[in-house]
Amino acid sequence: MSGRRLPLLLVVLTALMTLTTVKAEYNVVDYGARPDGAADSAGAFQAAWGAACNDTGSSGSRPVLRVPAGRFLLSRVYFKGPCRSAGVVVAIDRNGTVFAPPTVDSRAWIMFHHADGLALRGGTLDGQGQEYWACKKSGRCTGQGPTTLDISQSKGVSVKQLTLLDSKNVHMAIFDSTGVTVQGVRMVAPANSPNTDGIHAQLSRHVTILNTTFSTGDDCVSLGPGTSDVLIRDIKCGPGHGISIGSMGGQPGEEGVRNVTVERAVLTGTTNGLRIKTWGMPNPGSVTGVSFSQVTMHGVANPILVDQNYCPRSRKVDCPGKSSGVQISDVSYEDIEGTSRTPVAVKFDCSDTNPCSGIRLKNIRLTYRHRRPAQARCRNAAGSVSGEVTPPSCF
Repeated sequence: MSGRRLPLLLVVLTALMTLTTVKAEYNVVDYGARPDGAADSAGAFQAAWGAACNDTGSSGSRPVLRVPAGRFLLSRVYFKGPCRSAGVVVAIDRNGTVFAPPTVDSRAWIMFHHADGLALRGGTLDGQGQEYWACKKSGRCTGQGPTTLDISQSKGVSVKQLTLLDSKNVHMAIFDSTGVTVQGVRMVAPANSPNTDGIHAQLSRHVTILNTTFSTGDDCVSLGPGTSDVLIRDIKCGPGHGISIGSMGGQPGEEGVRNVTVERAVLTGTTNGLRIKTWGMPNPGSVTGVSFSQVTMHGVANPILVDQNYCPRSRKVDCPGKSSGVQISDVSYEDIEGTSRTPVAVKFDCSDTNPCSGIRLKNIRLTYRHRRPAQARCRNAAGSVSGEVTPPSCF
């Protein structure tokens, strides 16, 4: 081969290699979305998803659904898979905001179903919950408001660098999914906004929540029946109701919660800190293999709480004897420190028929308000103590 033809061949090969790595992008504006927020762009988003989802990913990378800078009004959208590629990247510009109408017409605003390999990045999802919260507080709205972001029956999902703002109900729900990672996300709503949990996971496995900030009106993270192998690390929570496992035992046949690790968390001004909650009903269930470690509390009302007698006044008829059928075992608390807003900083209120067992306390340093002694109370609970434990154990 001559010296002249070799450089030309290299140029052609380089061009071909470049072409094979170009990502296929589907910009919602090209499908009719309006970045001025003047008209509903749900149809355009749905069409862009359809095109991206049907892309085979033959270019060597996952197709991208692009949401540029601007404000996009979006009524309910249902992004359904399975997709032909290994997954779709939904990329929202950091100056891009997708906002919901103030009216309520569904139980989920943005839903991804069978969206294996989904990667959701950047921008803001604004649920505009103010009008709905006011309606709910007045008693005129009695139904459950929509979840902002609903991920169901999906595998290998990642959500990163996203802001979820003022959801009408739960900010993010993970249902019947496997391998979901949430990282560097912010969830923000007023402290008095009703039922605005940060993340609720149920019937899901291998859920990871990292470096995420929650300021909401309900649980920062709640784990429902059938959830296992969960890692929650380096989160900030407050205001809100803390980190909660449950409620459990509300229905017959519920799967248990197991293998949950919470570490390096900071909770500020929350109603609860680390809570396990079960209904005072005889329905069987279990919570086991739970580890809480390196958690700091700042003015938390109930830093460590197990409540197996949950039964709102409106449901008293469903709780005969208020004896929970859920078995709580193998739960450890290690390196938990900070302040409680109430005198009782540690409370294990366990079931008469299914006492808590295998609870381990190590290096607990909790005080009441300004370094005043706090208290611990136990009912039907057994476990072990090591290291410094303040308040003294009630086992």
